Amino acid sequence: MKPSPKLIKSIAEISCLILCLVDLLLFKTWILAGISLACFIYDFARYRYEAVLNYRASKALREKMTLGDIRSIERKYSLRDDFNSFEKHASARTPLDRYYYFAKYERVRELLLAYGSKEGLWLDLGCGFGEDVIFICQQVARRVIGLELDEIKLLRAKKRLQERNNCPQASFCVGDAIHAPFRPGTFDGILMTEVLEHLLDPENGIRSCQFLLKEGGMLIVSTPSLHDLGYSLNPLFLLEKTASLLHEGVLPPHPGLHARFEYDRKKPEPEYGIHHHFSQKELRRLVTENRFRILWEGTFEI
Repeated sequence: MKPSPKLIKSIAEISCLILCLVDLLLFKTWILAGISLACFIYDFARYRYEAVLNYRASKALREKMTLGDIRSIERKYSLRDDFNSFEKHASARTPLDRYYYFAKYERVRELLLAYGSKEGLWLDLGCGFGEDVIFICQQVARRVIGLELDEIKLLRAKKRLQERNNCPQASFCVGDAIHAPFRPGTFDGILMTEVLEHLLDPENGIRSCQFLLKEGGMLIVSTPSLHDLGYSLNPLFLLEKTASLLHEGVLPPHPGLHARFEYDRKKPEPEYGIHHHFSQKELRRLVTENRFRILWEGTFEI
């Protein structure tokens, strides 16, 4: 299997760190240490420079993005043979990414078990291929609805549900998360995993959840983070991400677009979807300003 660029980069960074430490502790020439430090500075400066250029180049695409564009790219990947199931979504990732992909869903399911009520009605907002809908109806609550923008995913989710044959009160619905076709105060709990970042207006997405939930209802959200380390071992990068927890302004702008890969002006893809990354403070603000009280928060960055 061909090693991923992230793995190659991590190996190079480990090599530089080892050379730097060996030089400082044994040889004490400062030559290898200086070369290693110069490599780290160059890589960090290039990353920040490219981030700014990618943000500027992606601005026009972001500003003209519509719900139809997002639906189009969702359908495109739902029809691909290498990307048309929950398992294939995972297998398309590098081994370490795949580990965190599944670990994240395990954490979400722990929260569902901890906070879910067996008597309540749950909504899986942006349910994809229906994995969590099946989990909820089997392990958490008898009644659950999966809402998804892409009907191709829902057809496969429905087929999967029928194969399990033990979720009679689970159902699916096509719709947009921001304008979900339900009355206010319908649900006891809402699950929104890896959906908020794809919305044209994430704040309205959180507001929609508040509108749909009963008073005292539960919302579980998982979403990508601006503080993500990206498996880098560059000390400057680690310092930047650590400092960003105190003040997010130290970070370069994020392009906010994704297709098969994150937006790269040098390797453009035919079409993109929205892909926000949120800072810890921004996500807290989104939920607290919409009358939610935070019961638990966690991260997979480190």
